[in-house]
Amino acid sequence: MITHPAENWRHLGTHPDALLDRVDQALLTFETELTALDKPSDGDIMAAVEHVVVALNQIDGTDDHSFDTIDREELCEYIDYALTQAGIDVEALERRQGMDPGALTDQWRDW
Repeated sequence: MITHPAENWRHLGTHPDALLDRVDQALLTFETELTALDKPSDGDIMAAVEHVVVALNQIDGTDDHSFDTIDREELCEYIDYALTQAGIDVEALERRQGMDPGALTDQWRDW
């Protein structure tokens, strides 16, 4: 099981607590949205991904801290993990959407 990136960051002491709390809330909201989907369409799934990415866009750069490369990788890995835990084949979803592998968040991501 993968942990929330913010839990790792909190342990390392690399990010402000207020930012970590907002990241945790954004990811929890994403998880809640995924679990509420019953037999989701690709559109439903992509909407949930968009919501979490936009929320993370709004968090990035707050508290004098921007997500770095490792942060971005961990956030994307977590989004993929949460989707997989919800029974979604991420690679198949990306293919159906005409995306390159690993590009699921790219169309909305500013971080």
